Amino acid sequence: MEISQFYLGIETSERSGSIAILSSAQQIVQNKLQQQGRKHAQTLVAEVKKLLNQLELSPDQITGIGVSIGPGSFTGLRIGATFAKTFGYVTGCPVIGIDTFEAIALNCPPEISETYVISNAQRGDLFVGKYVKISEYQWQRSSEIALWEIDRFCHSLKPRDTINGPGIELLQTSLLPECRILQPEYRNPTASKISLITAQILQKSQPAEYASLNEVWDLTPFYLRKSAAEEKWDARQKNDNENYK
Repeated sequence: MEISQFYLGIETSERSGSIAILSSAQQIVQNKLQQQGRKHAQTLVAEVKKLLNQLELSPDQITGIGVSIGPGSFTGLRIGATFAKTFGYVTGCPVIGIDTFEAIALNCPPEISETYVISNAQRGDLFVGKYVKISEYQWQRSSEIALWEIDRFCHSLKPRDTINGPGIELLQTSLLPECRILQPEYRNPTASKISLITAQILQKSQPAEYASLNEVWDLTPFYLRKSAAEEKWDARQKNDNENYK
């Protein structure tokens, strides 16, 4: 008799987060987090407990946990990563950091095989990554995620390029008539996609790789740039040092 496996997905990179559990039968139950924005820390533990109770599961029945690691909200990413590492440490299940943009690419309609994924990097910039489909449920990053000025990114686009992600809200889409701009329902990461990617990784892992995935404290969010507060602090320190000289 095959033992059921359950994969927990955590998505807190955006203001509205979600959690999901995927079973080995490919059945997904997803719940939105009740609190918004920076209140993920106040609700995440309770919401995961509620979802486990809903499915009549105990924490030690979770086969693996995947957490969205960015790009995204500094606070949200830290909260999600901290919860995932703690859960993995307590239960002993593997913890995997999942590329948030890959989860967004996985939202694309089936006819799309390549897309840019963009999000708001603040200060007039975008986080930009390019992804290609390699199977029905798997996408791969074809270029490193980088910071782009909004105007520079728009001018780099070619006819028939596809664009996805929450950063679309910052573009003047009327100026990109030859590009395919995906609709809002495709643009945001979800915990269901995080759990699906997590299951694919763990199911393909060899025993030695599986063991290495359990080094939970090695997991860190993908920030690419410092937060506004950290940049202000660095500028202040630099200014103080120059004045001291």
